[in-house]
Amino acid sequence: MEPLTPLQKRVVLALTILVGLTRFLAVAHSLWDWDEALFVLGVRDYDVTQHQPHPPGYPLFILAAKFFHLFGIPEYRSLQIVVLLSAMTLFPALVALARECGFDFWTSLCGATIFTFLPNVWVHGGTAFSDVPASALALLSSALLLRGRRDARAYLLGAIVLAIGAGVRPQNLVIGFVPAVLATIVRARESLRVVIVAIVLGAAIVIASYGGAVLASTTLSEYAGAIERQSQWVHDVDSYHSPIRPPLIDLAKMFFVKFVAQKRLTIALAALALLSIVISIATRNWRKLLPLAIFGPFAILAWLNLDFSCIGRYSVGYVAMHALLAADAMGVIAVYAGRYRVVAQTMMLLALMGPFVRWTWRGLTIQRTTDSPPAAAMRWIREHAAPDAPLFIHGGYRPHAEALLPGRAKQYFERDEDVATLHGGWVVDARSSGAAVTFRRERRPLAGIMRDRWFEVSVLPVSNLVRFGAGWYDRETDGERVWRWMMREGVATLPPVEGNGRFVLRFGVPLESLPHPPSIEVWFNGALLERFTPTAPDVEKSWLLPSRRGALNDLRITTSDVANPKKLGTSDDSRDLGLRLTYLSWTAATR
Repeated sequence: MEPLTPLQKRVVLALTILVGLTRFLAVAHSLWDWDEALFVLGVRDYDVTQHQPHPPGYPLFILAAKFFHLFGIPEYRSLQIVVLLSAMTLFPALVALARECGFDFWTSLCGATIFTFLPNVWVHGGTAFSDVPASALALLSSALLLRGRRDARAYLLGAIVLAIGAGVRPQNLVIGFVPAVLATIVRARESLRVVIVAIVLGAAIVIASYGGAVLASTTLSEYAGAIERQSQWVHDVDSYHSPIRPPLIDLAKMFFVKFVAQKRLTIALAALALLSIVISIATRNWRKLLPLAIFGPFAILAWLNLDFSCIGRYSVGYVAMHALLAADAMGVIAVYAGRYRVVAQTMMLLALMGPFVRWTWRGLTIQRTTDSPPAAAMRWIREHAAPDAPLFIHGGYRPHAEALLPGRAKQYFERDEDVATLHGGWVVDARSSGAAVTFRRERRPLAGIMRDRWFEVSVLPVSNLVRFGAGWYDRETDGERVWRWMMREGVATLPPVEGNGRFVLRFGVPLESLPHPPSIEVWFNGALLERFTPTAPDVEKSWLLPSRRGALNDLRITTSDVANPKKLGTSDDSRDLGLRLTYLSWTAATR
């Protein structure tokens, strides 16, 4: 491989600075995801046994954030600094790796540009996840190890960087395996001593990293127990062993092609990558298959074992493969442009990435300028709830509450029945209610990049909590909407309000699964409000009603028929489903 010319070095430096500046556009206004909150707790008080953070503990990622935290920088911002600095190194690291894989200079630049401006890579570069730092270290260590075939010092440095990357995320050992083997074979022929030193240094860093995690996490047995429980969870819930996981063939399309919700663009990217693979095999240019060998194993492990709701984040670890191979295919096609090859390759790059950037821009703006709904809800509690007010927080927001409401007494619940009726109490949850203060975040395009959760959070006075009794199933959600199915009859209690109350119901009726429309009755405090037969699957009703004074109001809803999906052969759901409640509001009426 010919070394870069002085002009080429200046081009790489200029583009590194330019791309690095664009990373500031992704800096999030607040934490959002469950894992980010766990990382914040890890910086504050590290203990893997308490999921501060979750196993295996990401020790060197947390250690780097703790360094910045020493200067008085808040935990979340300290994590962000580590991620941001890592995001700025992605471009030159991938250029270096591409060169070591045998790609020409311009293709290397194009591949690094594609990778750094992919929506998931760009957006996650402003968050507090460990994926971007891990990816930066994986790229750099792979480049150094491949260079180590010619340079013993690069080999030793590559082993050290790979071990540091493993201390951030263990997946880096999978990504660095092929470069390490290739370099070690060459180095062992020249000096076995260098290989032994590299192995000892690397092993020492990894052992020290996770040994430190153990020492900071109570005892070795408790740490091992946390690892075992986490592994069991991954096996039972996240991996292909889970009975609720979609079929592997469907997930293959998501993990390998549609890793963000831009179907046509990701298909185009994958098609170009596949074209490069086919051409490389046909021409026996095996070096250009190195990206596939380096990143392919981790991509397969992610497909088989990781949570499919986080594909956008997990794919940060392997989509450099897509980017490099797609850039190579562009270069092959551009050859037909003759002396205008560079121009043609650049135009193809812009044609592919322009729509990606336009689509991502709105998400960057939302992430950079607004609080996430969980952060906004916790801030509202800090600013409006009395310091001694009872707080009931749904378990889905436990890490957010621990990270953002330190020192406040909190009780966590899964069912409404677990919320005690205490004067001045507040409930933090995701629910549709006219009495709630609700914080929402625009879904597009972030729901197609990040985990599709926590887009709506509400704060509700305990006194306004509607309590569902017999005849109702537990709440369900698809990440965007929340609903609750009723059986043939469901009862609930509504809190008292001053004077009259405005009562609003929205619900769905499974008309397509019933032989004929059912007869529905709504009763309030023992009096029939209305009996009706729905003509459409979606129904909205509202009434102005007198509330009981100082006593709960009784609600009863009945339907004359129910649908059982298992009996109908449409799914394995064996429940009797009458109405699908999507909204209930009971507030004091204002005239």
